Amino acid sequence: MKEELLKMAQECLSEEEVKEILKKKFKESIESAIGSAFRWGDAEKALKKKINDVMVPYIEKYDFSEYLPKLDTVLTEIVNSDACIENKKILENFKELSIKQEEKEMEVTDLFDAWIAMCEKKISTTGLEVEFDDGPHYESVSCEMLIEECERSTWSSLHRAVIIFENEHDEELNMEIPISKWDFEKEYTLDSLGCVDIKSLRYLGEFDMLLLRLQRAGTKIIINEMEAGGEICPEEEPEVSFS
Repeated sequence: MKEELLKMAQECLSEEEVKEILKKKFKESIESAIGSAFRWGDAEKALKKKINDVMVPYIEKYDFSEYLPKLDTVLTEIVNSDACIENKKILENFKELSIKQEEKEMEVTDLFDAWIAMCEKKISTTGLEVEFDDGPHYESVSCEMLIEECERSTWSSLHRAVIIFENEHDEELNMEIPISKWDFEKEYTLDSLGCVDIKSLRYLGEFDMLLLRLQRAGTKIIINEMEAGGEICPEEEPEVSFS
């Protein structure tokens, strides 16, 4: 049987054909081995490192500002289209996150003012007195800002603190904003605000978006005051009956 098989192979394949088959299979084996090396393992890691070393500095230096007006126009058209009414809030916030540029630094008292502005639009007026100086309006609500430094281990080089904005009338508006810095840094930055995906953009207000932009931009938070006070003047107008 063995001799018959060899005879059949010799009749079917010439020496050149056998060489071609061996060359083809050898080439396929080499390609497979190299492909596997670049899909995982040390070769892949080395290649990724080389690409990152070249590409990352280039991307960081590239000026994308010329494309922002075009992106602004496109996103504005999408936001205003009838087909996107249900997702308008998502698109508006996405546009703001993509286009609006934040300052490199912000004083914490300016952040406090931005929070007060948000509270003036949203604060509950239930239980507030109506005042009539310069026309009927709700009484203002006192609020305060505090910076509390967190305890840390003696060996740790990371400093953590919390910015607290609070009022006693509408506690749902009160906020604690975590910040941190390393020993070698002078100013704080905002810590991660958690996972924010496209769907969650629907529920973020103006102040939430401000915090998100500051965090993503790595804006330095300058602690120019450790505590401060303010007044929240509700924008909602009272219904006054003169009967």
